[in-house]
Amino acid sequence: MNVTAFIRKTSAKDKATIYFRVRDEKCDIKCASELTINPNHWDAKRQSYKQRIALVKDSERQQLNDAILDLKRLISKEYYIGATAEWLKRVIFVFHHPNAYKLKDNQCQETKLSVLVEQYIQAKGFEKRQASVVRANIGKIERFEQYQKTVKKRTDYVMGVDNTTAEDLEDFYQFLVHEHEYVKLYPYLYRNAAKSVTQAMRSDNTLHSNFARLRTVFMWCIHRGITTNNPFLQFEMPKALYGTPWYISIGERDSLYELDLSDSPHLATFRDMFVFQCFLGCRFGDLLNLKKENVIDGVVEYLPQKTKNHDGRTVRVPLTGKALAIYDRYKDRPTLSLFPHYNVADFNKGVRAVMELAHLDRKVPILNPQTRQNEMRPIYEVATSHAARRTFIGNLYKQVQDPNLISSMSGHANGSRAFARYRTIDDDIKRGLVDLIG
Repeated sequence: MNVTAFIRKTSAKDKATIYFRVRDEKCDIKCASELTINPNHWDAKRQSYKQRIALVKDSERQQLNDAILDLKRLISKEYYIGATAEWLKRVIFVFHHPNAYKLKDNQCQETKLSVLVEQYIQAKGFEKRQASVVRANIGKIERFEQYQKTVKKRTDYVMGVDNTTAEDLEDFYQFLVHEHEYVKLYPYLYRNAAKSVTQAMRSDNTLHSNFARLRTVFMWCIHRGITTNNPFLQFEMPKALYGTPWYISIGERDSLYELDLSDSPHLATFRDMFVFQCFLGCRFGDLLNLKKENVIDGVVEYLPQKTKNHDGRTVRVPLTGKALAIYDRYKDRPTLSLFPHYNVADFNKGVRAVMELAHLDRKVPILNPQTRQNEMRPIYEVATSHAARRTFIGNLYKQVQDPNLISSMSGHANGSRAFARYRTIDDDIKRGLVDLIG
């Protein structure tokens, strides 16, 4: 087998493409590369620059000569009996894009991180909302790459699973920390970005979530044999800090349930959905996915979308009388879904409006993501759909301190570290424990 480089006759006076040819007893294949040279400077015998070219710098000449030699070596290394022109095209393409592709079993394997994030999403089959959260990392990566190319002058920079180091992750971290400043400094990076992307400085918790999702993609790539590189082994993850969990009491929940909203049917729907979620403890996405047939003999059965790929348990929650009364109001809707569909931002606004009407103004501790200090705010200003989930878990835990029993109804995976953030060990529980030794 013999590999040679050559140029073809061209009408262009100063630029010719360099081709590569592979010949053996059974094949003779050729393919163009992305390397070019002035045809007057080409030495066909040496398959490189002529030895003496007055108008070309020695470094430029040596760079091209080395590239030709390296590509010939790669072709020779990857060659196999029965190789085709398509194979040669892939080998040459990978040579020119080493940070985005590599050869694996004579196939072209993507290694560009932003592309692999999308492949990870498709492989996991996430529901729409969760896929959107993970996919947000793609835009961040692509803006970071463009920042490196244009601002840092690393013109060939690509964030790939094989070439990303702990130093790259640190640079990426600093980029995300200061991105709200870069919107004004480098507006061309944000022409296609949503306005909400970088309006404020990201909190440590947000950064922790971003990097935790990115680390999961790397682990997926390692398990799939796409890479052996794990830059997170030497990278110090941003620390997440969570405030004191709070939830609404049973009395506050019931004041919402009993609130007269006959003049505001739209707000009544927000109220009913929120209170139903308080009795069910599901995530907001699962609430929207509920259908009438999920309720069987007074028990809700559903498969949590977030954990279905690694914990396929069906969650079963018996409904109380109040929850069944809400179900009865909506079971005859002419749609498959039990409740209307809202985006989470609109739903949260509706819930807060209802809580303000119900005078739920008890102040609760809210962690300021910038100062990392607790601030006391009235419930009606800070409530979200997740408050309903915390209400279910917190009130149950206050009655029965059994995490396994409660998590079996909340849809948490077994051993979930997140479960502890949804409950609080309040003073009543502490007093009960102290009484045991009194």
